[in-house]
Amino acid sequence: QSTSTQGKQLAPWQVLVVDDDPAVHEVTKLVMAGFEMDGRNLEFSHCYSSAEAREFLAKRKDIALILLDVVMETDHAGLVLARYIREEIGNINVRIILRTGQPGQAPEEQVIKDYDINDYKEKTDLTRRKLITVFYSGLRGYRDLMRIENARLGLRRSIEAIGQIFTSQSLKGLAS
Repeated sequence: QSTSTQGKQLAPWQVLVVDDDPAVHEVTKLVMAGFEMDGRNLEFSHCYSSAEAREFLAKRKDIALILLDVVMETDHAGLVLARYIREEIGNINVRIILRTGQPGQAPEEQVIKDYDINDYKEKTDLTRRKLITVFYSGLRGYRDLMRIENARLGLRRSIEAIGQIFTSQSLKGLAS
């Protein structure tokens, strides 16, 4: 890394792991150690129940990717949490990857159809290579949504500024 880029360390991607099995948290962190995309590494946050995740997500709006277990306090706690994220707190940008150790509990086709999630994986299928692919696709989706959102906000500010210029009654106001 050159000295010019060392001084400008980019903020890490914020990833939330929601799973009642502490081993899943540790393995995910271990497997993803050293991952980097667009010059940004990963920063993990951990919740061990859907209730804990609700509380956490009510305060944090910067999460890019959520790895979400289906079965926690109840057989469908993860699904209920996914619906809460999208509908109640209105977070449509975070990418949600549903993970299950019991695929029969929540059939993939039905879950993808009924819930606004971005991917559905069986825990046994998530090899290191596949998990890296999931991270790239999820983070790219989030990155692109945020670019669109930032462009939209910039355009809105430009339109408001133009409107203020045209409604300005004085030369002083126009100059400012």
